[in-house]
Amino acid sequence: MSRELEWDGAANARDLGGLPAGSGTIQPGRIFRSARPDGLSEAGWQQLADAGIGTIIDLRNDYERLEVRVLDIVHHHPVEDQQDDGFMAVWGERLDTPAYYGEALRRWPGLITSVFARIADAPEGGVLVHCKAGRDRTGMIIAMLLSLVGTPVADILDDYELALRTMNAYYEATPESGERPLSSAELDLHCADACLAMVAFLGSTDVAGYLTSSGLTFDQLDRLRDRLLLP
Repeated sequence: MSRELEWDGAANARDLGGLPAGSGTIQPGRIFRSARPDGLSEAGWQQLADAGIGTIIDLRNDYERLEVRVLDIVHHHPVEDQQDDGFMAVWGERLDTPAYYGEALRRWPGLITSVFARIADAPEGGVLVHCKAGRDRTGMIIAMLLSLVGTPVADILDDYELALRTMNAYYEATPESGERPLSSAELDLHCADACLAMVAFLGSTDVAGYLTSSGLTFDQLDRLRDRLLLP
């Protein structure tokens, strides 16, 4: 079963269903990830609805959401504050690496935990998590979610690297995006460095402990796991 989603106008979109998780497998149709859905055509939005998605979590900052489609199912949950001068002075040019995830968790536990609360409390149906490219902020949330349900680190890295490479291919094919794609050699080096940073992040983060100490209830934690794993 392919996890790639070919919604018309979508980029970097896939279903987490089929990934291993502990002794089981993540159920399809539960959690999806993508780049911003702003480019979806009417047919693409219908495909999204037909996939059963009942909740969309937009991780972008306010200034990135100037032309969003207003829908009741869309919930705005930025996970970083780019008005924080101290943070941006250190990380502003390095927001394309998991090396900054730990600092984001330290600075904004309420913002980050609210995303997981939204997933836990979402009504029946699939949940789509996205940022701009579906790669960095989305990569952080999805890696934490996969870690929470026991997905092996190697599979988390594969899913993360797939997002990096898929978005780079999109930029190569879509020059009007205004983003410079990396060359093959640059991309290989970036993926290697980013995956090492992701390993360090996962190895140093007790996801369940972090979330529950930041306001997520144990009942919500159970519902998160059940949402992904129970048939």
